[in-house]
Amino acid sequence: MPHVLSVSRRTDIPAFYSDWFMNRLKAGHVFVQHPYTRKPFRVSLQPEDISAVVFWSKNYAPLLNKLDSIERTTRNLFFHFTITANQELEPNVPDFRDAVRDFIFLARRYSPEQVLWRYDPVCVTDKLSFEIHEERFVRCAELLKEHAAKCCLSFVHPYKKVLVNLRKDTGHALLELSEERKQVYALRLARRADRYGIRLFACCNDYLVSEHVAKASCIDGRFLSALFQTSIDTRQASMRKECACTRSVDIGAYDTCAHGCAYCYANADKNRALAAHERHDPESNALTMQVTEGEPDATEGHPQQSLFP
Repeated sequence: MPHVLSVSRRTDIPAFYSDWFMNRLKAGHVFVQHPYTRKPFRVSLQPEDISAVVFWSKNYAPLLNKLDSIERTTRNLFFHFTITANQELEPNVPDFRDAVRDFIFLARRYSPEQVLWRYDPVCVTDKLSFEIHEERFVRCAELLKEHAAKCCLSFVHPYKKVLVNLRKDTGHALLELSEERKQVYALRLARRADRYGIRLFACCNDYLVSEHVAKASCIDGRFLSALFQTSIDTRQASMRKECACTRSVDIGAYDTCAHGCAYCYANADKNRALAAHERHDPESNALTMQVTEGEPDATEGHPQQSLFP
């Protein structure tokens, strides 16, 4: 069965590697290095082997002039678009007003159902209160009214590297919040979103789910099948606990995103990620390396790795 292509949970390909992605579409295949075994897998990018492409980004500007070319492979495109206006934690992300402009462009070109707003993750610190988050959330919702149908959120998980990087890079300390407090906060945002015709969804935070907050499935095979009127794999992915995503093939790589977000799960170290971005060759057949075609380990495959080690 054709696969859903995830571009990418592990790094921001639209923002930093769109030329590379276009080169791989033209070539008709890409190699993906398994993040644990380090072995490369060959993934077909032929139109008949792709049921849909799911993009993830905080900056689609570099990709917008490439959409016509991408549509030669498939018109079944879905966009996760993170807009938070929290630049003290996201130093290299464009101004949220520019992001909103690009969101509206995508929603008009395709439909509001094909562009999902993510206010994610909610990172409450000693210097960034929930009330500030709420104010910024409302500012974004006001601008996205009639262009966004859904918003996906989660609260940041206190991985050790997140706590360390927050303190080191921004001087912020993550506040400990009870599940009950987060439920109250999510309900407040859900009621705010509802005023603008936007439904709130919780990603991998099932304790937030209520009559006002739905459970998110960020890659939802059934939804995509109905949206694109095509058969899409609906088997459950091997992702982290509480994840409701169906299967996809992610072609990104960890430690390559140059946004430098202080809470990032996919970068262990922002300097390492910046160095990887600087070394990147858009002509390579894998994001962080050149794989010798036909070598024994470069086998055909659909690696189903989790984003969270």
